[in-house]
Amino acid sequence: MKSRKVILRRITALYVVFFVVIAIGAVRSLGFAGDAFHTGLNDGRRVYAEEQRTDRTTWVMYDVGMATSTMGFDVPVHPDTTGSGTEVSVRPASLDVKVSMPEAEPFTGRRLDNLRMMCGILSVLTYAAVFVILFIVIGALRRSIRNDCGFSRTNIALTRIIGVLLIEASLLFSATLWLEARMVVPYLQETPYAVNTTFPFNFSELLMGVVILVIAEIFSINAALSEEQKLTI
Repeated sequence: MKSRKVILRRITALYVVFFVVIAIGAVRSLGFAGDAFHTGLNDGRRVYAEEQRTDRTTWVMYDVGMATSTMGFDVPVHPDTTGSGTEVSVRPASLDVKVSMPEAEPFTGRRLDNLRMMCGILSVLTYAAVFVILFIVIGALRRSIRNDCGFSRTNIALTRIIGVLLIEASLLFSATLWLEARMVVPYLQETPYAVNTTFPFNFSELLMGVVILVIAEIFSINAALSEEQKLTI
């Protein structure tokens, strides 16, 4: 009985850690915390007020990556004023872009914007599904151990689903960022800034999904060996 309680505590702690890590990753990816959230909220208010006063349509993109290989350190921020010869200049690796246009002007990026919105919504829903399934797995795993079932096939299947969904959510969110970059490209032509249009893989979340799939396979092998041992006995 004591050993079972210890196992229950360890399993619960393991999945709680998984949940916290996944939650932090999702919050950071979706920008639901810190300065990014407040920046977006304040910008949204300003854009809404601007659209109410004028007949213009405005949209904002954040952290649009620049192709830095084509750019030099061309933005002076601290010219030499002391006579010491020290100068400071910067090269922006990403930009926040605001586009304001008359309502009568056709929006050339409408198709990309629709795809971006769809990928963004799907990524949020997928992250939400991961959280829900993780809670289900924690409860199911605790019940399985209480009933001496060990790692049931249902728990293993749900753990695999978590890994797959986490990879899917990461790819969907990366696709959202990639589509945003493609939308901005026409508006930065003939400027010093070239948009980086390579697909922005989030390797940390992809690795997390793969690790969860590996853990599910370890659980599956353990369950198979336990079943074989029972049949042998």
